[in-house]
Amino acid sequence: MAKNYKEDFDYSEAIANTQDAGKRQELLAERQNKIDAEGLAGKVASNEAVSTWNGDYRPYSVSSGSSGGGGGASAGTNALNRLYEAAEQARLKRFEAARERIAQQLERNLAAIESDYTAGMTQTDINARQSVLSNEEKLAALGLNMGARSAAATSGTAETSRISIDNQYRSDLNALGQARLKARAAAQDSAAGQEAALESDYYAASESAALSQAQAQLAQFNADRDYSLSVAGLTGFLNGTPTLNWRNYQLSVDSAADSAQTQAFEQALSRWKTNGYVLQRDAAILGVPAGTPTSDVSYQNASLALQKWKAGYWY
Repeated sequence: MAKNYKEDFDYSEAIANTQDAGKRQELLAERQNKIDAEGLAGKVASNEAVSTWNGDYRPYSVSSGSSGGGGGASAGTNALNRLYEAAEQARLKRFEAARERIAQQLERNLAAIESDYTAGMTQTDINARQSVLSNEEKLAALGLNMGARSAAATSGTAETSRISIDNQYRSDLNALGQARLKARAAAQDSAAGQEAALESDYYAASESAALSQAQAQLAQFNADRDYSLSVAGLTGFLNGTPTLNWRNYQLSVDSAADSAQTQAFEQALSRWKTNGYVLQRDAAILGVPAGTPTSDVSYQNASLALQKWKAGYWY
């Protein structure tokens, strides 16, 4: 694909020294093509800035709007956006780190609960075993295991004791299980509450930052606009387009130049008529060779041209 810009060409210099609006826009467009193609954005003055340059007056940055040549955002606005973006990234990292800490703490709490539950199960088993042994000792002490009573009585007492111990064991296991579930639920609820509060704070901070950024951008836009208008008042160009004052000034300059040219022509023609031939100094003004007599047809043409100039019909 052919490049639609010149590689070794100082566009900024050419733009600053060009007063023709159409030419400036053409140069700005080519300069933007060069910036885009060679990745120069942020490394050189933007088209928005260069579009206001005129002669030796060359401020680096101006309005954040787009010029006719496709200029980008101003350096001030870009810097502001980068500042808020960096703050948002830092805030997001803190949020993620805090959420990770909450998750890790929940894992530790759940692990501690499981450890306590396992220890409780072990202790319950020990207590049940101790109860069995103690019960057998009591039965032995009462002679229930030594034949002192009938077998039926001994069997009934032992079974009643065994059932009582078994019920206590089951009750202890159930209590441990319930305590474990409550502890896990409490730990998970606490973690969820912390994370919800963390998310609420994060999004509230993000919304506040976004509002501040919008307000700052609006203030920057207004400042850039006012600056652009002040630059336009000084240079006669707004984003590369001549202002009305500049056009009026150019018209007055052109009018003055036309008036001076008409006066010079009129004086030269008068001298031609008075002397009867064209003087050397008037030859270039009149466009005829020096020494041409008034009888020459060129004299009549010159007279007619002067009348047209005065009447405003000269094209």
